[in-house]
Amino acid sequence: MPVSRRVRAWLGPHRAVVVVCLATTVVGLNATAIGVATRGIAGEFDLAPTTMSWILGAYLITAAAFSLAGGRLGDVVGRTRTFLAGVAVFAIGALLAAVAPTSTVLIAARVVEGIGAALVLPASIELVASRPPPGGTRSGFRARGIAYVSAFGIGPLFGGLLTDEISWRAIFWFEVVVLVLTGWLGSPLLRRAPTHDEPPTRDVAGALLSALFIVVVLGSLAGAPTWGWWSWTSALMATIGAVVGVLLVRVETRVAHPLIHRRVLTDRLVIGANTATMAASIGMIGLVYFFNLFAQSAAVFDAPAVAVAMALLPFTASIILFNVVARRLSARFGYRGPVLVGLGLATAGFFWLSTTGATTTEAALTLPLAVCGIGAGFANAGLTTPAVLAVPGTRLDEAAGLFSLTRYVGAALAIAIGTSTYLSIATPPSVPPQLAADVDPEVLVTGRGTFHDAVATLDEDLRAPFEAVALAQSADAFASTMRLAGITVAALTLVSSVLLRGGPDDPDRRGGRRGAGP
Repeated sequence: MPVSRRVRAWLGPHRAVVVVCLATTVVGLNATAIGVATRGIAGEFDLAPTTMSWILGAYLITAAAFSLAGGRLGDVVGRTRTFLAGVAVFAIGALLAAVAPTSTVLIAARVVEGIGAALVLPASIELVASRPPPGGTRSGFRARGIAYVSAFGIGPLFGGLLTDEISWRAIFWFEVVVLVLTGWLGSPLLRRAPTHDEPPTRDVAGALLSALFIVVVLGSLAGAPTWGWWSWTSALMATIGAVVGVLLVRVETRVAHPLIHRRVLTDRLVIGANTATMAASIGMIGLVYFFNLFAQSAAVFDAPAVAVAMALLPFTASIILFNVVARRLSARFGYRGPVLVGLGLATAGFFWLSTTGATTTEAALTLPLAVCGIGAGFANAGLTTPAVLAVPGTRLDEAAGLFSLTRYVGAALAIAIGTSTYLSIATPPSVPPQLAADVDPEVLVTGRGTFHDAVATLDEDLRAPFEAVALAQSADAFASTMRLAGITVAALTLVSSVLLRGGPDDPDRRGGRRGAGP
């Protein structure tokens, strides 16, 4: 049999899993590859760190805001259509980002990518469940999980190489190419889309209110460093959030088919797994983003993007390796142990990183980064099972949307609150009079050229003290951010350990979903 015919014969029953793995690879790469490309972007557009954080934050907030609607949309228009629509929207956003002439256009493009991600991730779970490969649903989810985690792990190195050797725009061009291939391979699935067992349900008001509520809350947290935590703007945003939250509760308690049914929201196993997912997301995104900010700072290691990626290799390689190990352990002994052990190790790694000081070397960071990576690899291996597969098949879309929501909310919180913490410590409270007229203190935190130019304008006897203070403040800022991450992950781990206790490790033994497609 010719090779092409054998490939087509294999692709037939595996097509859904292949396109899902391609799409989730792009989503995984997107988070960490862009995280190490920030200085290249900031250098081209001359951005301060608060503006720079929106390049990642706008994507995360939008993805979180529309995740519930994205999950439910599969029930209305079909899971395959929702997935391919998400791929198309994500590709449009990536194309806009690749050609963005200004930072405003880039942030708008990231919003479009966020909408695409909100459709892709929940629908990818539903697509694998409704079109399992010959090895069964579990093998499909295993392939999806490995693809996402592996892409997340290699993202820093991939993004660093493209940023340093070509341009940060090459990351988005790569996304466009892979997503176009995904759409082409996935289009035949539309011809044989499965029918719904039940008539589709719609909750437009709930979808709009939930999206608005998440945007207001997360947007307020992200914007507070600029507006001020106790400013009138923050007070207005808090008031709007409270009003929208009340309206959302009233609508969802009265509608016949709410965005998420009470059965899902009161399932201890589902909520416990989503709490653990949020903890893992806070840790993974927070570490990559703020280590990049720290290591690329001209006052610290002054490292290019690829050097940051190499320094992160103990973290990212551990995620990939121990994710595979933990999946095998979860299949044999259950998911609870690996998840909680992983979160515990991640917590220990963050507290270890919180001891970073002005004299800490890159080599000294290797072990704590590896511990964080081992923890993240273990924690992420078994979360899909209790978070999604433990619910009845008719609630799969809701659980998938909630799972995607908590992942993005955790990442958005890490960027929003972490940026506020980092800049409040790293930004010089005052600068020498020679610099005060035309230098933004925030830009000194990350701007390589700005920092070196600023130092060169100082009197010779002021240069060394100024650099020493900048180094000490940057190290203290990174340590404080990691300490905050450790405390947050520890608290969420405690909550999830209580919620996950007492339920069966294998959802096939529950009264809900039983492993096959819905």
